[in-house]
Parts: sequence; C-alpha cells; structure tokens
Amino acid sequence: MKNNRQKIADWLQLNISGAPVQNKPRALLIIITAMIAIGISDYLTGIQVSLLLFYFIPVILAVAWLGWRAATVVAVGSEMLRMIGDFIANEGDALPTWNLWNALTTLPVFLILIWILDAFFSLNRQLEQRVKDRTAALVDAARTRRQLEAELLAVGSRERNVIGHELHDEICQHLVGTALAAQVLAQRLNEKNSSLAANAETIVALLEEGADKTRKLAHGLLLSEIEPEKLGEKLAEIADQATGAGVLCRFIQEGDTLVGEAGTAAHLFRIAHEALRNALRHATPHHINISLLGSVTTIDLIVEDDGIGMTIDSQSNARKNAGMGLRVMANRAALIGASLIISQASEYHTGSGTAVICRLPRVQTAT
Repeated sequence: MKNNRQKIADWLQLNISGAPVQNKPRALLIIITAMIAIGISDYLTGIQVSLLLFYFIPVILAVAWLGWRAATVVAVGSEMLRMIGDFIANEGDALPTWNLWNALTTLPVFLILIWILDAFFSLNRQLEQRVKDRTAALVDAARTRRQLEAELLAVGSRERNVIGHELHDEICQHLVGTALAAQVLAQRLNEKNSSLAANAETIVALLEEGADKTRKLAHGLLLSEIEPEKLGEKLAEIADQATGAGVLCRFIQEGDTLVGEAGTAAHLFRIAHEALRNALRHATPHHINISLLGSVTTIDLIVEDDGIGMTIDSQSNARKNAGMGLRVMANRAALIGASLIISQASEYHTGSGTAVICRLPRVQTAT
C-alpha cells in the first residue's frame, strides 16, 4: 500500500507540475475522456445531485498540461456538458431557476481557479528553472575547481621535475666534483704525512654523503609518473628510507594491487609519501606500516603508525583545520576517484596511533 501511494505521489509530481506535456494529443484525449465520464455520471445521478466538484479535475489537468487558454475552453465545455445533462435528465422541461443561477456562478469560479492555478504553475516552472540553472552553475563550478586542482598539481609536478633535474644534473655533480677535489687534497696531505689529512678525508665523506642525499632527493622529485607494476617497489623504497632514519617501517602488499594508469600510481605514491612524512614529523612513532591491499572491488593504501594517536576531538579538528599536506592528499585522492579517510589505527592493526586510508575503487570492465 505504501509503495502504491508513493507511485501515485511521484506520478502527480511528475505530471501535474505545470510543465507542458510533450504528447499533447494524449493529454487532450485524457481530458475529454474525463469530461465525458463525469458528464455521464452527472446525468445518471439526476438534477438534484450535483457533481460540480468533479469537473474541476479536467480543468486542473488542462491548466497543468495545456495552459490557461485550453483550460478556459475546457471549463466552458464542462459547464455546457453539465447543463445539457441536467436538461436531458429533467426530460426536456425548463430548468429550475436555482439550477440556472448555479450555472452562472460556476463559470466565474472556474475562471478564478484557472487564474490561480496558472499563476501557481508559472511560479513553479520559474522555480524549477532557477534550480536547474543553479545546479548547472554549481556543476560547472565544481568542474572548474577540479580542473584548477589538477592544473595546480600538474604545475607542482613540473616544478618538482625541474628542481629534481637541477639537483641531479648540477648540485649533485658539483658535490661529486668537490668530493673528488677533496680526495685529491687528502691524498697529497697523506703523502706529506700532514695532520690535516684526516680532516680532509672527513670532508670527502661529508661531501659524498651530501651527494648521496641530494641524489635520493632528486630521485623522489622526479617521480611524476610511476609504472603501475612498480608501485609496490617504490613504496618499499620509502619504507626502507624511513627505517634508515631510525623508525621500523614495513611495507605489506597483498592481493591484486595493479592500478590502471601511471598517473594513478604516482598519486598513490605521493599520498603514501606525504602520510609517511606527516607520521615521522608529528606522531613520534616507533613502528609504521605501509600497506597496499587489493580486493575484488577496491585497492587500499594504508599508512598507519603507533604514535601519539588521535582522539575523536582531534580527528574532528584535523578535518576542520587540515594542513596543506592533508588537503593535498585529499585532492590527489579526489583526482583519481578515491576516498581519503583519517582514522585511529586501533581499527586496523597496530592498536594505537593514526591510520591514513586511501580507498581506490577498482575499475569495472565490461565482459
């Protein structure tokens, strides 16, 4: 019963909303059929029983579907049909005065009803058009915003590539050249048994360490695209780097985790890298897990730590006062059609700390 009432309400909302119908002949046939059915019923009930209220039905339908002009014709036709039925029902005798008076007063009521309904439907159409225009404007604004976000990330990627190339091709080479010069100096000092030879060798070691760090930094900046099958390898590399920095970081890969595009893989890598960096900076963790998990419907990237954790209030504040890193991660997730969730890691593996979950729906291919 509830479903039937809902279907009737949906039909009324769709068909009696004041919008002109596409199939006007069908609408006209429905209105005429209703007029004839009501007129026959009015005739059968006799002159003493009035079905005046039922004549409002075809009038209302005419206003909603065909406009006020057609509704005026329907109103006049309905009144004439009612008078003819009463005349036939009265066996051809003159109609009583009260019946004629009712006929004279009914037509103005019909016309007032038509005017009110036409104004109502007109306002309703204007409101619907405004809603459509506003919705279209919001959709365009959202599309423009997504395009701007994509362009900003693309600009950032290009800038990282430029900086990465400069670090690798210039700064790194300069450090290597300086280290070679210092090595030559150290050898000469050793030949002369100078006490400064040890200092020179220390300088060589520092320069080589600086060149190595610069090379790793340049390598990270140049990762604007990652081959999908190498995503796990790159995530394992940053896990190893975090372990080298004094935190036990593990990389876990389970299931089918092959993403569709190199750009998507790069965004997932950047999200993991940013989440790892945030954990190292703010959570003071002892352990960090980077998990890449594939299921039938999704590919989940989870970065979780056993650091200071997040209370319910701090989760709310983190969402309201998200830093640039969190906003960038959320934008990256949105660009690839994924969702980003910040939660307590106790819901997953480590029992405390914070978890950053990027859930990417798997693309369904047609069979």
